[in-house]
Amino acid sequence: MDIERSIETFIKYLGNERNYSPLTMENYHRDLNQFVDFYRDFYNQIAVHPQDITKKSIRHFAGKMNETGLKNTTISRKIAAIKSFFKFLISEGVIRKNPAAGIKSPKTEKKLPIIVSSEKIAAALEKFTKDTFQETRNRLILELFYSTGIRLGELVNISMKDISIKKGRIRIYGKGRKERIVPFGRLVAEAMESYQMKRIEKFGKIDQQAPLFLSNRGKRLSRQMIQVIVKKTLEEVSEQLHLSPHVLRHSFATHMLDRGAELLAVKEILGHESLSTTQLYTHLQTNQLQALYKKAHPHG
Repeated sequence: MDIERSIETFIKYLGNERNYSPLTMENYHRDLNQFVDFYRDFYNQIAVHPQDITKKSIRHFAGKMNETGLKNTTISRKIAAIKSFFKFLISEGVIRKNPAAGIKSPKTEKKLPIIVSSEKIAAALEKFTKDTFQETRNRLILELFYSTGIRLGELVNISMKDISIKKGRIRIYGKGRKERIVPFGRLVAEAMESYQMKRIEKFGKIDQQAPLFLSNRGKRLSRQMIQVIVKKTLEEVSEQLHLSPHVLRHSFATHMLDRGAELLAVKEILGHESLSTTQLYTHLQTNQLQALYKKAHPHG
């Protein structure tokens, strides 16, 4: 089997067996194809098979990426795709020896997440003053991001059947289609009820299988449109750069921990695989305390 067919089989496996999102599969596909193109050019070899790949060739690829000035985070992602691919081929019996085993990704500097204050988020929500379908929808989008900390892809995929306003719960399908139940409070419930009323006025009876968020044409609202809505609204109250739905996720986690929430509880709500990922927000707290100390203490 040539390497292109192996890649296609791997991508199908990610979708069918691992329930990866279309965006993640697209990224894996692109990264693996880029590696194969490099291999062809570097070794002047048109027909490539999985058995041809060596540890040295993967290291050459990593070196080439470094020379072209790619960020360590990007290089690490591409190396991770290659590792997953060859691990899959081992499990399928296509190859006997894993050429990616032992390959180390470059160290990446963990940047502290961008957050927006609760006061500015409240000010952003107050921007939605019109009692229209679009305004109530957009308000709910921001409220849901900030009140639950869910990811953009998770919000896009919410269906009506996943929501229980009475119980204050929402079923979320996270990375790898892993399911978790996320609580929400009074403000989300009120925003949800307002949006549903306007939605019924515009489109009629609600189908429980339908998406939660609809465009003006009654189609599922796209990732791109949601990003535009969030970015535009936050820019009206904040001068920070790179404002996005993920900033609201960061803000949710930070504000929860600031107010005494347990780290494990925040981890479960966010759907993190590892506690170390959630602990990034405790580092943010430490930095804030240190800055406060330097500013306020005479010996700071």
